[in-house]
Amino acid sequence: MTDNKYYPPCPHQWTQPAPFIPTWVREIPTPIVCPQPILPVSPNPTFLSTATLQMCTPLQFEKSGPHSVVVTVSIPAESIITLPTRAIDIKMIKKSLKITQSRFFNCIPSEPGIPHDTPKLFLGGLVRKDIQYSEALHQTSTTVSGIMKDFVVDIPISCVIDLGKHLMFAPIHYDQLREYGFAKSTSHSSGCSCKDHIRSCDHKEFNILSQKFYNQLPTCQLLFSQINELDDALDHLPLQDGPLEECTFTTLQEKMTILIQLRLTFPNQIDHSDNH
Repeated sequence: MTDNKYYPPCPHQWTQPAPFIPTWVREIPTPIVCPQPILPVSPNPTFLSTATLQMCTPLQFEKSGPHSVVVTVSIPAESIITLPTRAIDIKMIKKSLKITQSRFFNCIPSEPGIPHDTPKLFLGGLVRKDIQYSEALHQTSTTVSGIMKDFVVDIPISCVIDLGKHLMFAPIHYDQLREYGFAKSTSHSSGCSCKDHIRSCDHKEFNILSQKFYNQLPTCQLLFSQINELDDALDHLPLQDGPLEECTFTTLQEKMTILIQLRLTFPNQIDHSDNH
């Protein structure tokens, strides 16, 4: 062992007293912090915000007036839905269609020898599904008792409708941006006659004439919708201690065909040829 008498205390050693805390600080009550609720994480997949859109050819295309056409299109869709709890049976699925985007793209006039595109209609929306299902609470070898639950989910849909080569709209007006200048006279260097001048354009000026044309978009009206779907459970599990062949599931794979009829009304008169 080492004898401490051979190691006198360091003359530079010092200690710091506890910091002074005023009385009014010590008398402040500890604030009550409410615990934040833990929100459940949605089990449904995240839908991509950018993707290659499918092209849909209209099933029917009719001119309903000098400014409007009626378009009928079928949109296929597929999604996977995860229920919040295990279900033993689907009782009812209520569905409704919402159109959230309707954007018209006119074809750009092209010169001879350059490929020519067709007018397109970008269509987006939601299929709101209200799924009512039963959840087992008590079961025996011959009976099952449970409760009804409700789950609402929005299924996004999108497509591009090809309006074909037989629909002709008013031409597109393009914005114009042009630069102009003024001619100015400048004298020759010293020693020349004052009658000698140089006519030139002043490059220090920046004069711009801009013109904007506001092309008008058509309005879109939903006339009819029909949703035909097929739902299939993917994760069947036998109901423990329940009747034979009774199963529970949480994941549904659904396939839909959505029949939509729209009326497009344009601000200008359109021409349509029925010669295909």
